[in-house]
Amino acid sequence: MSRSMVHINGNQLCAVDVETTGVRPGYHEIWQVAILPLDSKIKPWKGVLPFYLELKVQYPERIDKKAIKLPRAEFARRQQRAVDPFTAADLLDDWFDRLKLAIYKRICPLAQNFPFDRSFLIAWLGEASYEHLFSPLYRDTMPAAIFHSDLSDFHSDKIKFVQYNLQYLCQKVNVINEKAHDALQDCIATAEVYRRLLLLY
Repeated sequence: MSRSMVHINGNQLCAVDVETTGVRPGYHEIWQVAILPLDSKIKPWKGVLPFYLELKVQYPERIDKKAIKLPRAEFARRQQRAVDPFTAADLLDDWFDRLKLAIYKRICPLAQNFPFDRSFLIAWLGEASYEHLFSPLYRDTMPAAIFHSDLSDFHSDKIKFVQYNLQYLCQKVNVINEKAHDALQDCIATAEVYRRLLLLY
């Protein structure tokens, strides 16, 4: 099976998700990140490990408790083995190199509300490193579902989606998210939601 869809011209489609300590990039931080390569059928690319890592929080006093969907003791335990953000960025570069993409080819992100994730990725990696790794041609389940609703309304058809958060979209297209608010599981769910949205057309 092809590594990725033909029309993205050698770039690699990957589901992307970050878990953060709040909603303000540059103030709050990424504490968990996942990047899941996908094949031409928008399924996890077999034989390639995702990039999946927990980052050491540099400013714990800034954590918004509502943003951490784990018991405090569990989060503290995970932070003990988390990776320094600078080391994590180096590990991401190494992982990206192992994808063996052609020169100037990048990751095409697929996410749920990618503008949110992108702002945190840039705050973590820096703009130059981000642009080296990620194509601006991203896919996003949120506007994809909105487009489907617009299309249905335009053609006077029944509208399937009236909300656009990941939990709701999973429910509407019969996707089970095994562990919501875990970056890798959210990547898996997001990819499957997007695949099923394509099947609606």
